[in-house]
Amino acid sequence: MSEKIKKLIPYKYYLIEMSPYRPLRLDCEVCKTTSSFCGHMRLNTSNGCVYLWHYQCQDCGKLTYSDEKAEKGTIVALKERCECGGQFRRDKNIFCTSCHYRKSDENRSEEKLTATKKQLDAIKKSNDAEEMTLPFAKSEFFEFI
Repeated sequence: MSEKIKKLIPYKYYLIEMSPYRPLRLDCEVCKTTSSFCGHMRLNTSNGCVYLWHYQCQDCGKLTYSDEKAEKGTIVALKERCECGGQFRRDKNIFCTSCHYRKSDENRSEEKLTATKKQLDAIKKSNDAEEMTLPFAKSEFFEFI
């Protein structure tokens, strides 16, 4: 593997592990689009605090917030689908909202909408510590390097 390709292999980042106080602002290596990712927002209202959790569509990359809650476990995916039909999730590696750079086979819909503590611990361990594995982007990206 060439040194240039090795340099471009990104780390995994998950919305569920991102701090609302330090949003992650990523400039795409391919299309130069800037996207901001944040784990959640906390809104103080006269009725108390409301938490809006950040999700990304696993097909088109669209970002959305939701206050949906789970009865058991931690919610990681929304019941409501994106306009494109994709599933909104926060337990998968984030990718460019424009060209889908960083998207991998991991970014897919699943039946499970919640995660256990053990699953969340595994995400926490790999967040910003584990490199993605190829292929994680459109293969034509590597043809011009």
